[in-house]
Amino acid sequence: MAASSSLPSGTALASGAWRTLAGCAAAAAISAGACSQAVARRTLAGCVAVAAILAGVSSPVGAQEAAAENELASRAASFSFHLLTAEPGDALWELFGHNALLVRDSATGRETAYNFGLFDFGAPGFAGRFVRGEMMYWADTMPPAAMLARYREQDRRVWAQELDLEPAQKAALLSLLSAAVRPDSRHYRYDYFRQNCSTKLRDALDGALGGQVRAATDEPGRDTWRTHTKRLTARNIVGYLGIQLLAGPRSDETTSAWQNMWAPMKLRDTLAGLTVVRSDGSVVPLVRSDVLLAESGRAPEPAEAPSLAALFLLSGAAAGLLFVILAHWAGGGSRLGSLAFGVAGVLWGLLCGAISATVIGMHWTDHEFLYMNRNVLIFSPAGLLLAALFPVVAVRPAAGAKAAWVAALPVALSLAALGLWALPGAGQDNLEWIAFALPVHAGVLWSMARAPKLRDRLAAAELRIGTAGWGAKTARRASVRRIPARDEA
Repeated sequence: MAASSSLPSGTALASGAWRTLAGCAAAAAISAGACSQAVARRTLAGCVAVAAILAGVSSPVGAQEAAAENELASRAASFSFHLLTAEPGDALWELFGHNALLVRDSATGRETAYNFGLFDFGAPGFAGRFVRGEMMYWADTMPPAAMLARYREQDRRVWAQELDLEPAQKAALLSLLSAAVRPDSRHYRYDYFRQNCSTKLRDALDGALGGQVRAATDEPGRDTWRTHTKRLTARNIVGYLGIQLLAGPRSDETTSAWQNMWAPMKLRDTLAGLTVVRSDGSVVPLVRSDVLLAESGRAPEPAEAPSLAALFLLSGAAAGLLFVILAHWAGGGSRLGSLAFGVAGVLWGLLCGAISATVIGMHWTDHEFLYMNRNVLIFSPAGLLLAALFPVVAVRPAAGAKAAWVAALPVALSLAALGLWALPGAGQDNLEWIAFALPVHAGVLWSMARAPKLRDRLAAAELRIGTAGWGAKTARRASVRRIPARDEA
């Protein structure tokens, strides 16, 4: 954007900024002589912040933008900052909630919401970048009334927490937000744990507060990245299964309260319990007030991650039993049973093969939290071999003895995954998938190994039944012939 001739040049602004700083330093020195050193330090700190903002906006980003930021910085005392937090919604991308920062100017009544985490499904190449882990999201401003209307329509609660900031901190935060939404810097590389709508606001606030937020929350805790994904996707079966299937062992690293603030509600709850040190040495709560802006009838998000291992085990046992039943049905000589047995085996083998291919393929993307996924042991590429062998065994049960060696491999690999899970400090939280897949693999192995013997036993049983029936019929005929004829009177 071309600079307007009515505005001062960038060099003049920078020079003016440093002159302002020099003047303020002199004022601070005078204050030190006239009053306490604490007052002088506060005066100097505020002047340094204002001068830094003025010097920052003097860079060639456009004279109009520089003037706007200069004006905002000069009026920082009239601004109030409110963290907006929307609880999780129903869509897959809404399961974790959302944050924005509302800036309210009491002098003009103007309200602006700074919003990170914006994306467009229809953007060219979005699907490919999503698969490769190269998503580009952006930040922008929008009227807060429009945001609230949309969340009310979706029946989602929204809270507003007013942050207790000093004028210099407000000026610094406003400068960071303004820079984040500039056209030349609004786009950023999205990361679901480290660069999302919540972490971007967390980092900006921490910067304005001189690192106080991180210093107070960067202690190791008991949670992991996976803890909150399980908790927040528990009510969406597709989201839960997909994320838990693809998340690798890095998702099970222990996280701090600082890292946990990737989840919007965790950011809200953590800030609510923080205190900060002001420039005069006093300690005050960071959150001045907390207001519910939008009510909802939906249940609050789960407080704990569910434990579904028993449900997965029952589902796997049912699927494994199904293979046993189908093997019996096919072993009885039923063509329909053989067809059902073959189709079920092909589908299971293809599912295992597809999952293993996806898990392995993640290593050629930027999805770092999906690397080294041990679910490849549970759903191994051996499934593709089984998919090819099942139709053969369904038609020729005698081939089941050889195919059983292939069916034994997934069982052994799943047991290895169980052993790795049990090792302390080694693990990946994939017990649910082990509990599901191991009984299915065992049912497949049994049906493969017993198919020829089952067919032989059933054939022998039919022969015995047939022989016994023929013998009984012959005996009845012989007894009829032995009955003597009676004379009639």
